[in-house]
Amino acid sequence: MSKDLKSEGFNRRKFLKKISRLALLGSSTYFSKAFAGNVGLSDLVRIAVIGNGGMGSRHIEALSVNPNCQIMALCDVAKSRYYTAIETVEKLSGKKPEGFQDFRYLLDRDDIDAVFVATPDHWHALLTIMFCRAGKDVYVEKPVCTTVQEGRAMVDTARRYGRIVQAGTQQRSMPVFQRAMHIIHSGQLGTITSARAWVGVNEWKPGEKIEPIPRGLDWDLWLGPAPYVPFSRERFGGFMGFFDYARGGQLTNWGIHLMDIVQWGIQQSAPLTIQSSGGSYRENAGADNYETIESVMEFPGCLVTWEQRHANSHENKGYGIAFYGTEGALFVDR
Repeated sequence: MSKDLKSEGFNRRKFLKKISRLALLGSSTYFSKAFAGNVGLSDLVRIAVIGNGGMGSRHIEALSVNPNCQIMALCDVAKSRYYTAIETVEKLSGKKPEGFQDFRYLLDRDDIDAVFVATPDHWHALLTIMFCRAGKDVYVEKPVCTTVQEGRAMVDTARRYGRIVQAGTQQRSMPVFQRAMHIIHSGQLGTITSARAWVGVNEWKPGEKIEPIPRGLDWDLWLGPAPYVPFSRERFGGFMGFFDYARGGQLTNWGIHLMDIVQWGIQQSAPLTIQSSGGSYRENAGADNYETIESVMEFPGCLVTWEQRHANSHENKGYGIAFYGTEGALFVDR
């Protein structure tokens, strides 16, 4: 943290609780301007948001109406996005943050306590490591990384520099899932012997069209550590379909949210065995991540299945989680 916060007795445990409140995403269901009391300067968390489209825009809306923090800076490789984000913050909070295209301008800022990383997946580890080394705490969108090696480096860096790092699995804070866990953990379903989660959304359209780089977009910086390829809107807007930017597709997108709830429900941390198969079976596919995957995971006393499709839906339900016990079954989604 900054010297000012330390000198005023800033408590890191309180900050952890506070940043967890800031991280609840979504609509006004989870956020309200009506927070009790006045917030002193020593309690104000000064934030920078890196990645201002998609989930980043939802972070920005939520943080802007939370009196426990102030957005000091916004950063996106597409200038149009941070221009729009600045207008959003100014409209909701009455304060105008600075905008940047290159995150490196934020590393040495002593008026930033924490950063929200809402970039494509292939940037998550590098940004988390760099900002931990720069003395900032980090909220990083899921998946926190794309490889085990990246994850270990992130943990080592956070510990070495004494930083707080939180991942974006906000479903655990949603009342519907908390209620589901109460039902399961109180034994109302009996012993859970199997569970399944699935996603079936027809998002990845066939084909990829190479186009000129749009004005105001730093395509080289967007690619970052990934190999150079010409610009296409399919990659820029649908990066989860491409292995270089998201090594898992919907498995590391929706799968993280859904399987997190499954593991919370069965109260198991890791399977004994995993069997998976999959592929891309549509003609002229424009993405190289597997579009269709079936996985079976054996946990102690429980069998769990994961199913994903990109070519069609699943029983008229785009995604969901089901638990099966000796006394009943439960379906839950958002």
